[in-house]
Amino acid sequence: MNWTIQMKTENDRLERTPKMTKTMDLLAAWRKTPGTLIAKVGSGTLVTAVTFSVAILMATPIFAQGGIHLDIQLDQDMQELEQDMQDVAKEVQNALDEIGIETGIKINIDDDENDSRPKLGVYLNNMDFEDAYKMRYPYAHGVLVNGTVNNGAADKAGIIEDDIIMYFDGTKVRYEDHLVRLIRSKKFGDQAKVLFWRDEAIDSTIVTFDQPVVMEKKSDASLTMVSKDKKAKKHKNSRGYGGGGFTPIFIQDNFTDVRALMTELGLNTTPFNSDGVVLWGGSGQGYVGNGWFLGGFGNGTTLSSTAIVPNGPTTTIDRDITFSMGLGGLTIEKRLAPFSWATLSGGVGIGGGGMDLNVTQKDGDFNWSTVGDSLLTTRATSVSFSKNYAIVHPRVSLMLKLTSWMRLKAEYGYMYGYPFSDGWKTTLEDGNIDAKKDTYQLADSPNTALEASTISLGLWFGF
Repeated sequence: MNWTIQMKTENDRLERTPKMTKTMDLLAAWRKTPGTLIAKVGSGTLVTAVTFSVAILMATPIFAQGGIHLDIQLDQDMQELEQDMQDVAKEVQNALDEIGIETGIKINIDDDENDSRPKLGVYLNNMDFEDAYKMRYPYAHGVLVNGTVNNGAADKAGIIEDDIIMYFDGTKVRYEDHLVRLIRSKKFGDQAKVLFWRDEAIDSTIVTFDQPVVMEKKSDASLTMVSKDKKAKKHKNSRGYGGGGFTPIFIQDNFTDVRALMTELGLNTTPFNSDGVVLWGGSGQGYVGNGWFLGGFGNGTTLSSTAIVPNGPTTTIDRDITFSMGLGGLTIEKRLAPFSWATLSGGVGIGGGGMDLNVTQKDGDFNWSTVGDSLLTTRATSVSFSKNYAIVHPRVSLMLKLTSWMRLKAEYGYMYGYPFSDGWKTTLEDGNIDAKKDTYQLADSPNTALEASTISLGLWFGF
């Protein structure tokens, strides 16, 4: 009986099923050569010891008197032993394959001398919903390629990582083991047409199973560490699927024109400072494929105050002043995930925005009992000043992982505002002058450009 077990380093995960060859001789031959054992041992000491013990027992007189019945029983026992050893070898090989994917150390229990089956040279993984969603794959069959062996059959045919093998030689590929069986049905020199999914489209190639080059066999088995560049990644870092969060924007522009107008109207405080203004709000995005995200944003600020301004030597006028500034629009970004704990993105926001300053004033007090007479002598006026823009906002951002569902998002950009008109618009509401609102250009008003750097820092929920 000749058992051959050999350990070797491989780069092909497809041949996961260990092969153990045996040459069964008749039991009579064992009796003619009691104690004789031929064993080529790579790491099969246990099998050798069991076989040697059985041979010694069979040579004793007690076992020799057992006749045909003993021969049949021993034959059955040996077959059961062989099956048990094969089952154990399969479990060990499966564990070694999983370890090899994670560490880059590939160990196969194999027999080169009897290995006559071709290999495709790919690392495979069954498709799941996450893989199909990320790759926009609309079918319910296929096997994902996690990597290819250098100069293997798949590599030579142009198959690359993240391809989805859909059909092999005209047969629909249902799952990983199904593809393995299809490949093993081929012989060296055969060709097979492979249909695969790449970049949201179906493509095809011809795979040729060339005869492998026989290398000089090393006397001792060795473990080869695969370089990091050749390790097959089981999963890429996720770029996320979408979410939203609180993302205020700081616009680095002091808006000198607007501050001067608010001061002229009697305000002592404004939402602006010498460095800029903060617009509060948030944004959201959703994944649309191939690393691209589409979403929207909205930010704004408001200030309400009352100013009391002189109106002659002894009287004053009360003014209620409200200022508001807002931005909003759509965003499109490309996101990268170089690390598991951080993502980078770059994109642009397109939308509109503007500033509004509303002033309401009266030149006296109303009395309940004399309100009719007061309306004849009191003028109440409401006026609005507005400036509107179309906005283009290129930016880059970094999201740092805090938890599985929350990120810290930092963003830097530059905002370009294109005004819809020169100067400011004015809207009057005055019952003593006009029957309805009238909007017109405010004479000699500044153009008030909107071009400034922006900084944003906030929390992002989802991913």
